Amino acid sequence: MRSFAFLEHRLNKFNAYVLEGNTASATMMEKLGCVREGVRRQVAYIDGEFMDFILYGMTKDEFVAAQKEQ
Repeated sequence: MRSFAFLEHRLNKFNAYVLEGNTASATMMEKLGCVREGVRRQVAYIDGEFMDFILYGMTKDEFVAAQKEQ
């Protein structure tokens, strides 16, 4: 995913949203090297209640630095 975003599409940054409470997805984003950037509060209406999304992101510089560490 990261290589595709930064090398194939030449993106400088990508973002991903994780539904608050979805710890498995949040853990995966952090293991990939994404940084928690903030919360989009009550932006989704799911099963009768408003839910928050957690915003994660990674810049190309962060990706390159992580590749050098490997």
